[in-house]
Amino acid sequence: MRPFVYYSSPKVNWIPGLMMIIAIGGIGSFFFGLIWEISLQERVPKAAFGRVTSLDMLGSIALMPLGYLMTGWLADWMGGVQKALLLAIVMLIIIIGALSFRSIRQFN
Repeated sequence: MRPFVYYSSPKVNWIPGLMMIIAIGGIGSFFFGLIWEISLQERVPKAAFGRVTSLDMLGSIALMPLGYLMTGWLADWMGGVQKALLLAIVMLIIIIGALSFRSIRQFN
């Protein structure tokens, strides 16, 4: 049985390359999540840890359906490739904006 990605990506010409990119993205997400959780536990005071964790979960998990909804509307309005390009540009702008703060770059 072929993976779901194969059926959902008709514009992909080289499936092993796509699988490699997905695997690299998954590994990167794993390491980011691990570092994020460790830094939360080390840097946040114990008295505020529950509140900070709940806000973290709200932002990362509870708002996922809204992101899926907006992505669907954008794909319908702009098309899939244009939507992916737009969201990649937005993600790069957010990353560059976050890294423009010295305390984030130096992890203070």
